[in-house]
Amino acid sequence: MKERIILNLIYFFSSFILVLLFHILILNRKRKTYTDGKKQTEINYLVKKFKLDLRTTKYKTVLNYVTFINTLVISITFVLVNNIKNFLLSLFIGFIVMLLLIYSLYEIVGRYLKRKEVKKHV
Repeated sequence: MKERIILNLIYFFSSFILVLLFHILILNRKRKTYTDGKKQTEINYLVKKFKLDLRTTKYKTVLNYVTFINTLVISITFVLVNNIKNFLLSLFIGFIVMLLLIYSLYEIVGRYLKRKEVKKHV
């Protein structure tokens, strides 16, 4: 049991670091300004849903939060799916977990960024 937990932690941290490096070194290099980032659905979602002002909340801050969330979602889903032996069940559970994590984490970060933005205006 202990070995299983340690193995899952190794899987989590190694996948987290690999995906984070991929996002930072490859994907975020192309999206240095907001005009480049407008093509990114996650940033558009946060800006439109929470009515974020990108003059107050810097684009780079939003990009860093999106990068961290995406990396976290992928790593958690990978570890959960990796522990399920049945392919169809793992596919279904992975899809559900990914949807739940994306919705909840983006909601939390959007509210946090909006609260920070409101504090700057006051």
